[in-house]
Amino acid sequence: MIQVDLFKDKQGMIVGYKVSGHAGYSEEGTDIVCSAVSALTQAPLLGLERHLKLKPSYVVNQEDGILEAALNSAPTDLTQAILQTMVYGLQSIERQCPQYVRIQEHRR
Repeated sequence: MIQVDLFKDKQGMIVGYKVSGHAGYSEEGTDIVCSAVSALTQAPLLGLERHLKLKPSYVVNQEDGILEAALNSAPTDLTQAILQTMVYGLQSIERQCPQYVRIQEHRR
């Protein structure tokens, strides 16, 4: 199962996320659930870096299936638009495939 942990500040704004595990939907290399989650969780990093010119911190460990990302500056409406769009996509996958994806929110 893929576990997505969303980290929010006291105001409820997303400040980071961690994705871990493998879906197990099908064999490695053909798992569409893993592929979808990977695309949805990597795309915000591109938006934050290339469009907003921010430098989020992130670590990728492909072998263990882990991606950890965090904002290095205060969240804004623009960072939230990017990150919340990721969450909407992940929630859609979670609704369709609850046995493969779980999302949890944590307040910091």
